Amino acid sequence: MTSQPLELEGTWEEIVTHSAELSGHKVRVTIVPDESDSSLLTTPTFRPPSGRSLLRHAGKWEGDDFEECLRLVYESRFTR
Repeated sequence: MTSQPLELEGTWEEIVTHSAELSGHKVRVTIVPDESDSSLLTTPTFRPPSGRSLLRHAGKWEGDDFEECLRLVYESRFTR
């Protein structure tokens, strides 16, 4: 029969008080962020794309194949 793993939570100083009990056993330590670091755990608010990054490139086409590229875009979008 396997026993349940012992789970301890607290500061390092609190965990060390169990050193005699833990001596000779395999131990896993996980460092968790402080409550003051809770901003690290929050997911960023979703914002739909605005196209702003594309507008930075507007009017900056370089090359002589613009018409050909535009034709290919129209063909790929409207011939399906």
